[in-house]
Amino acid sequence: MLTKYQRTIAISLVFAALISGCAHPPKHRSEAATARQPLSPGYLSEQRHTVSSTRESWTLANDTVDVMLMMPSGGGDFPLIAYLPGLGESAESGMAWRRSWAEAGYAVLSIQLDSVARTRPSKAERSDEFRDLAREQFSPQMLDHRQSVLQKALAEVKRRKDSSEVTGFSHIDLVHMAIVGFDIGAQTAMFAAGEGIGGVEPFPLPETVRCVVALSPYADFSGAGFEQRFKSVHVPVLSVTSMEDTDLYGLVTSAAIRRAPFEYMPPGQKYLLSLFAAPHALLSGKETPEDVGKGRTRDERQASTNGSDSGRGGKRGRGANRGGRSNGGGTGGKAASPFSGQPSPGAWEEQLRYVQSVTTAYLDALVKNDSVAQKWLEKDARRWLGDGANLMFK
Repeated sequence: MLTKYQRTIAISLVFAALISGCAHPPKHRSEAATARQPLSPGYLSEQRHTVSSTRESWTLANDTVDVMLMMPSGGGDFPLIAYLPGLGESAESGMAWRRSWAEAGYAVLSIQLDSVARTRPSKAERSDEFRDLAREQFSPQMLDHRQSVLQKALAEVKRRKDSSEVTGFSHIDLVHMAIVGFDIGAQTAMFAAGEGIGGVEPFPLPETVRCVVALSPYADFSGAGFEQRFKSVHVPVLSVTSMEDTDLYGLVTSAAIRRAPFEYMPPGQKYLLSLFAAPHALLSGKETPEDVGKGRTRDERQASTNGSDSGRGGKRGRGANRGGRSNGGGTGGKAASPFSGQPSPGAWEEQLRYVQSVTTAYLDALVKNDSVAQKWLEKDARRWLGDGANLMFK
């Protein structure tokens, strides 16, 4: 067991290695961000869809799994994104991400893999009991259980698509897929991508999974070292974290450690989006700071009615929305500096847009093989992010 002093030194060494070893050195954030111009739209998919949501509970062997399918409008088949929520979150969470991807033309299936959301401790219990519960849920034994349930859920999607009796799944494209996870869902997604965990059999990742996105990747100093753990991750991976990305249950107390998967994975379409002003809760896809701590957001409540979510239909010009900040549009009403304390609603919205643009471009480039999206990632994204975030790749 590492002592507290040894852990502190190890975390510092990891952070130093990450800073020096990335393909693109991180930019220093500007402390004088008071005069930043409004953010331009950033990356936009070629077509935007209206979307609708359906919630169900599936019985998979001995497990009951809540799922929510968000489908775009229009004909044709839509690539599948399997979204894995964070610890204690319902299938309705991650609305800011799921809606954005569905509007961009993806069938997004949110799969609640853990049972914590069904038996969530009260706020009074969280400081004591939730830490122990979280430690148990992140253990190799529970990871093994979640990856087994994920396999069954993906098999159920295929069964429903092939069945003429099940509606809503016939337009899902299973030849082009992605797995996205937040927090404990990111741990599962990274394991599916090839992370080695002692005592757990490797995940049989379907060849149709073109990439993985890990929102708030999980890493710790237990088990094998980082180089051994991540050396087998050959599938493309986008990691998304921030300088403030520590969790409330005390398992990850230094945000720097979340950069370890990017640093130690072998090169090959590996990206790291590092935000400067995003707390852990923002990376869960909560749409406003006011949603933090609430059981469900207003959009989650709306989605649970199985109604339509208003999207923006039709095609959009893509080239005109590339580039940096503009004098028009933007969020408006931002605090003078989004880099200190809890982000204001405007700063929160801006950080959400960073993630929405970069993740959608990454998905389009890898899943849809979109050359415009790939070019935006390589040529325009860093300029558009400005001093609010940094994008590295190798």
